[in-house]
Amino acid sequence: MVESEVPDPEDELDRSEHDTDLGVAMAEDAQRVSRGDMSSETYWAKYDEAAAAEFGEDYRSTPNPAVDKTDSRQTIDDPTADQLSCAVGPMENVAEGLAATEGEDGPTWGMVIDLQKCVGCDSCTVACKAENRTQSGVTYNVVLEEERGEFPDVTRTNIPRPCMQCENPSCVQVCPVSATYKMENGIVNIDYDRCIGCRYCMVACPYGARYLDFGESYEDEVIEADEVDSPEFGVTREDDGPGASPQANATKCSFCYHRLGRGEEPACVETCIGDARYFGDLDADSEVSKMADSTRAFQLKEHTGNDPNVYYLR
Repeated sequence: MVESEVPDPEDELDRSEHDTDLGVAMAEDAQRVSRGDMSSETYWAKYDEAAAAEFGEDYRSTPNPAVDKTDSRQTIDDPTADQLSCAVGPMENVAEGLAATEGEDGPTWGMVIDLQKCVGCDSCTVACKAENRTQSGVTYNVVLEEERGEFPDVTRTNIPRPCMQCENPSCVQVCPVSATYKMENGIVNIDYDRCIGCRYCMVACPYGARYLDFGESYEDEVIEADEVDSPEFGVTREDDGPGASPQANATKCSFCYHRLGRGEEPACVETCIGDARYFGDLDADSEVSKMADSTRAFQLKEHTGNDPNVYYLR
């Protein structure tokens, strides 16, 4: 079911102005890094020259995508970083005003979804669209459905799929301009001001959880649909006209980061009529962490090595 959401790499990248073959190769190798089959050092040594030729100053003027010298999330060593031509340095300027302030003792946000309680009502999908003002054709929270058997012996499985907020995100590894990065609280973030819309992250994500903002809206269906700005990642983006950020940028679920700052749960969790979603700190002695460690718990596509912070209960 999850594979149905993953875009065809070549078809997706053919619609981008950037090199399709390079994007497919970088995405495939980014997934190898997540699995542990390739080191990040080897990855950027392999693609440094090609990325520089393809993306030019956008690539050279940013910290290497795999480097964050401020914490343990740095994924390549200093000698390798120094050999690359990117401006190597901390990502603090990227995360300024957006990163979590909890420090080392802060939470690692995670979600648990009980598949026995999910009734497939799609209230999470509607709540997410209403909260995040996602454009036409973009749904951060989808509910995948599968029926098995023949009448009257029929069973149905519903699998809600938000962004997995992976511990080893392929999308972070592949991003050539450091627009995608992982925050201390476990949420994978996108800096719209850095994103160039190359779509490499979209084909690197093994869950199909990333989209491109084409600037479409529901103005023909809903009066004043464009009058309310989206507060994604705690930053309200004002409408600066056609083509303004985040238009033409990658976009995805953020666990409703703007709500977390107010002490609220993600909209999908608050709205779930079957009480199938649970949200909390995976590092604490919380209900969520206990459920994630239970024998009923599993992760989607565990073989990818992405290690999602979204768990499911059988």
